[in-house]
Formats: sequence, C-alpha cells, structure tokens
Amino acid sequence: MGIYTEKRDQLIAKIKELEKRIASDTAKKRSAEEKLKEISRLAMAEAFNCKPRDLDEIIAAEHMLLQKLRASGLTDDDLLELVGSTDANGDIPFRSEDSDDEESYSGTLYT
Repeated sequence: MGIYTEKRDQLIAKIKELEKRIASDTAKKRSAEEKLKEISRLAMAEAFNCKPRDLDEIIAAEHMLLQKLRASGLTDDDLLELVGSTDANGDIPFRSEDSDDEESYSGTLYT
C-alpha cells in the first residue's frame, strides 16, 4: 500500500470514530436538556408555591390577566411601576438596554 492510501484509511477510521462520539454526545446532550426542562419546571412550581401539575393553569391565568391589563391600556412600563419592579435608579431591570419590544423581557411577565 502507498503512503497516501494508508493515511486515507487512518483518516476514514478517525472520522468514523468522531461520528460515533458525536452521536453519543448528542444523545447525552438531549438527555441533559430534558432533565433541565424538568428541573426548570420544578423550580417554577417551587417559586409559585404550587404542585408542578398546577403550573400550566397558573401561568395561563397570569397570562390572561396580563393580556386583560394590556388591553385596558396599560403598558408594560405601567405594569412594572404598579408592582414596584424598578431598581434604585428607577430603571426597569426586566428590559434590555437596546430593545423596546416585548421579547426583550426576561422577568416574570409572560407574553
């Protein structure tokens, strides 16, 4: 066999091994993501002081209430002021500095 044929075979074997590792790591990642999702849900239930199975109803009810408040003419800034969610400077900590859209919120307001 020639030198390049041997190197090619080695690279093919290395690629196959890497593909196996990628498949294995991807499965491990998916498993970890599922565990994270469940733990996050449990943490939310703990924060709301409820059972995890009641969490969907609580979130839906809060979302509906928020939508009604918005429909009545209140802005997100108004709502945050009402609940006292401002920092020492009077700034709203839930909003990113460079965006005014609803998706920039990372607090407890659900959209």
